[in-house]
Amino acid sequence: MYSVEWGEYSRLEILVGQDLKDEYGLGHRERLRLEVRGNPNWKEHDKQGRLELFWDENAQTFRAFQPVTISEDNSRLAHSLADETAALDIGANTLVACTTTTGTQLLYEGRDLFERFRETTREIARLQSLLDGGRYSSHRIRSLYRRRTRRRDHAQDALARDLIERLRGEGVSTVYVGASTDVLDTHWSVEANQKTHNFWAFRQFIDRLACTAEEYGILVEVPSEAWTSQECPNCGSTDRTTRHRDTLTCPCGFEGHADLTASETFLRRHQNSLSSDWRTRHSVSRQRQTTVTRPMARPVRLKWDNHS
Repeated sequence: MYSVEWGEYSRLEILVGQDLKDEYGLGHRERLRLEVRGNPNWKEHDKQGRLELFWDENAQTFRAFQPVTISEDNSRLAHSLADETAALDIGANTLVACTTTTGTQLLYEGRDLFERFRETTREIARLQSLLDGGRYSSHRIRSLYRRRTRRRDHAQDALARDLIERLRGEGVSTVYVGASTDVLDTHWSVEANQKTHNFWAFRQFIDRLACTAEEYGILVEVPSEAWTSQECPNCGSTDRTTRHRDTLTCPCGFEGHADLTASETFLRRHQNSLSSDWRTRHSVSRQRQTTVTRPMARPVRLKWDNHS
């Protein structure tokens, strides 16, 4: 049993057994009392979930997580302000490239974050090579695995919330996420596969993104985006384009950021599909104009600040 009190001096009180009371000098009716730093994301809720505490080895502090159930009546952001759309490309060096129908483009860079992941992975491999007697793990190795996972999970949580809050401000009600796993396995480099599958955990990130978006009344859908990462927006070619790191070029003269181009192409393709469906349902033969606004001249670039 436990209780949480929020205020200027927030605290968490936990009911403990007599053995722990004797060990730490607590009275018979006294509870373990811990100071809490931070504020809850949702002060008004219908139901509290299970409180989880864990020791953060990076920050050398305890952290607490508690899910809550929010009804539509209590949701501070139950409905989006407008009906704009966004498309995301989950990349390798660029964690997320986003294009919206308002013209906004966002780039979340991930090179530094991946380098920390790779350094930890190399250290794990080095320590494993020193083990003898058929052993595969040790306390230090398990600690590094946990640190690597928590660092990645924290980055996913932070990115998902920052992105969704920005999209909320743009009036976005629907987000389309490119399921690029089929393209990755066939056409991308081994390093790109390692980054997107092993490091960034593509499917886990989509789940986190969808959960965060739900808080803000935003719908997340995952249609296929096959070939958009290699499709030229000028001529539509997929077999003549060349991708080198973050740049996509085409013999027709096009050159641009590969991941942003992919998200823009993905968005336009989906909008055109919606227009086609609308014309079919209404038996209209004339072309219906798409709602994708021309992207901004300079996309917003966001970079991880390497905090733990």
